Amino acid sequence: MHKVIPLTDNITFALYRLPNQVDHFLVKQKDNGYSLLDSSTFTKKGFVFYPFTRSSGKPSVFINSEEVIRNAKVSFHSTYNNTVKVITKSDYISTVNQFIGATKARFKKLIFSRIKKINTTPGNLYKLFEALKTSYPTAFIYLVNIANEGCWIGASPEILYTQNGLAHTMALAGTQIDLGLPLEEVQWGSKEIEEQSIVERYFQRILRNKGINFKKSERKTVKAGNVLHLHTDFSFNPKGQVYELVSDLHPSPAVCGMPKQSAKEFIINQEPHTRDYYCGFLGPVNLNEETNLFVNLRCMQVMKDYFALYVGGGILPDSDPEKEWEETEMKAKTLSSVIEKVYLKEFV
Repeated sequence: MHKVIPLTDNITFALYRLPNQVDHFLVKQKDNGYSLLDSSTFTKKGFVFYPFTRSSGKPSVFINSEEVIRNAKVSFHSTYNNTVKVITKSDYISTVNQFIGATKARFKKLIFSRIKKINTTPGNLYKLFEALKTSYPTAFIYLVNIANEGCWIGASPEILYTQNGLAHTMALAGTQIDLGLPLEEVQWGSKEIEEQSIVERYFQRILRNKGINFKKSERKTVKAGNVLHLHTDFSFNPKGQVYELVSDLHPSPAVCGMPKQSAKEFIINQEPHTRDYYCGFLGPVNLNEETNLFVNLRCMQVMKDYFALYVGGGILPDSDPEKEWEETEMKAKTLSSVIEKVYLKEFV
């Protein structure tokens, strides 16, 4: 039986559990530090934690796997005191209207996100990590602390890149609430179908431009917590181009927009907050002979006295601002419902 491992804010570590797995792993360096991601990263063993954009001032973290402990029990309390920018519903709707106007003028798609503040004292985050594992067996569950940068926890449904023999990526977009229907009977509107198709076409173009043959699955509905998404899987041989592929895939239109570079610049200038590691990517590299990278969605930054939950949605010319707000509220429940169960305190 494992003894409890005490961890503090000056220790960089990653605690994670892969989808549909039972075991979780603690990854850290013996010096409690990290290195920066570069072209040699994917020849090493460790854990990646990458921000939405390097221009955000947040480091692209690579934790070398000098210590890997299966099913480690830890004790960790976040003591960070950063402030975050929270907007009202009326301000959110006003900004979404600006984003809709921009899509009519020059963008095929944009993503607008916001922060939902949950005024609950986090306590020992290992309890929340375990609760997320139980609540979302098909998601990638993680707890990451970067010394002097911050603590994040989440339950991501979206693969960016995985490799165990063949490599895979997925086009995941479009959202609706899960009403309990059989997945094959779920109907989708044209807005959600086009939102997902943009991502699908983008991935196809990247793979073709690199001369990589691929197989594409049929589009299907998948469940992620209390919501549903449209999903297409791509399988292929990366031909040793892992770093280049991941660099091109991130950020995908599902978390950024199209055209990608100008959409990213627009988002950075227009969103009231910085995304930091939200909509970045993370996961184990070459551990247990696999690489599993996930988009950092359904995630939150953990402060000493509250959680900062990041949620967003795809904006197209026919988007409805009220429905976009409701979609972010639905997505927020993925994490807020588990927080409520674990801590049993009122939050707003």
